[in-house]
Amino acid sequence: MPDTRPEIVFNEEGVCDACLSADRKEAGIDWDARERQFREILDRYRSKDGSKWDCIIPVSGGKDSCYQAYTLKYKYGMTPLCVNFVPCEMTDVGHKNLEFLRDLGFDLIQVGANRKVYREMSKIGFHKLGDCCWPEHIGIFTTPVQIAVQYNIPLIIWGENSQLEYGGPANARESQVLDRRWLEEYQMLGYRISDLVHDGFDLKDLKVWQYPSDEDLRRVGVTGLFLGYFTKWDGRRNMEVMTELGWHHNPGGPVEGTYTDYENLDCKWVGGLHDYLKFVKYGYGRATDNACIDIRFGRIPREEGLRLAKQWEGKIPHKYLPDFLRFIDCSMEEFMATVDRFTNPYLFKRDDDGNFIRDQNGDLIKLDYGFEE
Repeated sequence: MPDTRPEIVFNEEGVCDACLSADRKEAGIDWDARERQFREILDRYRSKDGSKWDCIIPVSGGKDSCYQAYTLKYKYGMTPLCVNFVPCEMTDVGHKNLEFLRDLGFDLIQVGANRKVYREMSKIGFHKLGDCCWPEHIGIFTTPVQIAVQYNIPLIIWGENSQLEYGGPANARESQVLDRRWLEEYQMLGYRISDLVHDGFDLKDLKVWQYPSDEDLRRVGVTGLFLGYFTKWDGRRNMEVMTELGWHHNPGGPVEGTYTDYENLDCKWVGGLHDYLKFVKYGYGRATDNACIDIRFGRIPREEGLRLAKQWEGKIPHKYLPDFLRFIDCSMEEFMATVDRFTNPYLFKRDDDGNFIRDQNGDLIKLDYGFEE
């Protein structure tokens, strides 16, 4: 994992905390004890008379959230309510996988935000923050909590702790809880919903993106837990279990920006464009994320991971880019100008005038610092 990843920490030997976490997951954690703890927690929240749902599972229809729901229902005997925040543009396979979840035996609530406001927030996210999916990344963490308050269901089960799986501060890496502080620190890019007032937004139009009040959270006793804290998290395992049950992979093969066909399937531009923007800012994308995980699990050697990252990431995504440009009313020239503003000048080649150099396909060319050797 490159040191350009935000919040990543290396020890004195130069080993990143994501690799150290992987070692702890294999030999340093008593998973049986954590599962006993998890079962005790679930028993405290289980509906005594079966009159209401036992917990909420935030779902996208992806392999991991489907696995979360399946595990809670069929392994731990819970009755979950699944909550989906609808992305700005959902793919056909995304629709199919949400139907798969319902066919598997789950109740589902979908929250679709005001598209007029969604569009304006996407413009802010892209042009101001360099994240085309900024409003979606907030909504997926606020709407389940809102539903928990409205339906008086205190327990929310999230998936993996990304700071544990990909690297991050120790206090977040060891956390079993997802709360308002976690959301604001790791998902909002330093720009809060209240800041949108300065961009001409009216707060009354932003209800789905606002976290419930502390008073409401205390009244209901809302608690959000990471399933990945209590059970050993493995996205490939999650995918294989769900595939056997009928879950759908990307029909066109690997998603743009990586070599896998089973991640980021629900939204048209989270898989390609979002990961491309991460690449221009930090010099790595989804293929690196996937390769690092596969290396830590011993599925591929590091050399193969380097090859896959070089082969698959860093290319301008074309499949859904026209849809995105239409959605935010943006020309290709404006798009490229915004991409250049967020491109890291220390990672990519520039000419004598400071302009980024691109190859014949229009893709950026990374500087060679000799890291791979």
